Amino acid sequence: MHEPLSDEYLKKTQQIILHLPKGPWKVEPSEHGLPDQVGPICFLETWVDSERVPVVEFIAFARDAIPAFYGETARQRDRIRALERRVRELEDARDGASHGR
Repeated sequence: MHEPLSDEYLKKTQQIILHLPKGPWKVEPSEHGLPDQVGPICFLETWVDSERVPVVEFIAFARDAIPAFYGETARQRDRIRALERRVRELEDARDGASHGR
């Protein structure tokens, strides 16, 4: 299981996303058949031709997916923090009520 993402890692991810050229990044075919560019990447080559299409498609997909995943992670962290605050409030209220008996 992965360790929780640190705030520093998420901040670095956000900065990288913010500096990317706008998407979506389209996969562009070459004159030789296999695609060799995607978005601002003008030439992409893989060690094995059969891997090129999946790699290029991953890069194109990741351009929009990574910002979406980052946003979802931030939303869930905010929600977790809000729920943790609410649990503490309820525990504090319960503890205060039990001391009054």
